[in-house]
Amino acid sequence: MFSDRLSFADSSNALSKAKEKRRVAGLPTIDMTDANPANAGFGWSVVELGTLMRREGIQRQDPDARGLASARTAIADYYTARGVRVASERLFLSASTSESYSWLFKLLCNPGDEILVPEPAYPLLEVIAALEGVTLRPYRMVQLAGEWVIDQASLTASRQTRAIVCINPSNPTGAFVSRRDRDILRAFALKNHCAIICDEVFLDYPAEGVASPGTWANETQVALYVLSGLSKVALAPQLKVGWIVVAGPTDTAAESCRRLEHIADAFLSVNTPSQIALPDLLRRAEPLRVAVRTRVAQNEAALKTFITSTGHPSRLLTRPAGWMAILALPPGVAEERFLFNALDEGVWAHPGYFYGMPTALPSVILSLLLDPQVFAQGLAGLDRALRRS
Repeated sequence: MFSDRLSFADSSNALSKAKEKRRVAGLPTIDMTDANPANAGFGWSVVELGTLMRREGIQRQDPDARGLASARTAIADYYTARGVRVASERLFLSASTSESYSWLFKLLCNPGDEILVPEPAYPLLEVIAALEGVTLRPYRMVQLAGEWVIDQASLTASRQTRAIVCINPSNPTGAFVSRRDRDILRAFALKNHCAIICDEVFLDYPAEGVASPGTWANETQVALYVLSGLSKVALAPQLKVGWIVVAGPTDTAAESCRRLEHIADAFLSVNTPSQIALPDLLRRAEPLRVAVRTRVAQNEAALKTFITSTGHPSRLLTRPAGWMAILALPPGVAEERFLFNALDEGVWAHPGYFYGMPTALPSVILSLLLDPQVFAQGLAGLDRALRRS
């Protein structure tokens, strides 16, 4: 009696089963995939959040499908500070970036239509697409002179192609969508009459010394939707506020907004206290972001020291932005065998194939957010696992 949309829920891989077996046995495990800033000690105190959310207006519901005007104005100011003017009328608040994707799939696709997505990338969209009855087809990102760029040969459209997703910057590679790749995506979208969905949740986390190309929210030639939210921008994932910036030609953007308003009005999913708190959260978030960038750089330096001091022929891929690291394994070391050994040593990490990393580049993906002492313990476990592998 159940929908086929949930068929993905019936499968579990061997690594996940081994991790669950360890949990049931009561054995401790260091989770080196944990990318939740709250778990890493970053976030807002109970007092701060309580003060921000105990304000006049929380007792009412103001059912504006786009979100409270005060919240949208604050988000527009956030973009102004980054050199781009965004009209508050072109902003829609959602409960999360995931919900924003869901709304845009509803906006752009009929069941069975196709969305192009980059690979490697975080595999969240597979679940959302399945729930929306949409087909995903990957296009490849490849390394060229140490930078991740679009493989144009893999970028093709069918009659069902409705949109192409890009991640700026990507998770886990940290690669920004360069000017060159923006030109490629724009030309592709114009030629094939499709839209661009640009996920910018990690935009505020460039690595030290890396010049960010900035937001793509000022696009005027092609229908484009920029996604972001408080989860990363203000390190407040528990408040559940994301947003969509509608960009592109005036007429197309106006029609997008008209239709999105119907979708958003059907759910009204963003709670009023979070919207009221949002302006102050955005204004006061930069010190938290600085602390995250400092922690990430510290753990990345520890990871580089780990590689040189242990003598393992591993290498660390360049991280332009974000807070994930890609550790390329030594030649001859298989991802799954290494990670089973790591579990035996009390360490959990993700294999590169989980993100669609090239099979010719066996790797593991690590969060750089962890407490430095915990991160060091995890690296010690990985060292033992590598020696066994």
